[in-house]
Amino acid sequence: TMRPPALRLPSPRSPAAQCTVGTASLSVIIPAYDEAERLPRTLEESLAHLSTTRRGPWEIIVVDDGSHDSTCEFVAARLAAEPRLRLLSSGRGANRGKGAALAAGAAAARGDLLLLLDADGATPLS
Repeated sequence: TMRPPALRLPSPRSPAAQCTVGTASLSVIIPAYDEAERLPRTLEESLAHLSTTRRGPWEIIVVDDGSHDSTCEFVAARLAAEPRLRLLSSGRGANRGKGAALAAGAAAARGDLLLLLDADGATPLS
């Protein structure tokens, strides 16, 4: 039988080892499809929580996956007031699925850590 490769941990003095969860940069990715009714609460609660608890840099990336409702417009209206909020959109009606939305968000993320959050608030960030 083949063994999986050994996990190699960084040296305690390497830059990677100096990165801790509390100070590492964080990207929260929220895929959204027709979530105009539920996303506002999830987004506002997440912004408030991160603003008061995160020591390191963070961003929230909402990936609108072709919504037919006002999901994209709601997020776009918040961009000027919150510079750590980003919006990716596949275009109205161009639904590619949750997996594609998550992949797009992960590819655009700037954080050392990625956190995936559902737009419906089923699992609150706090």
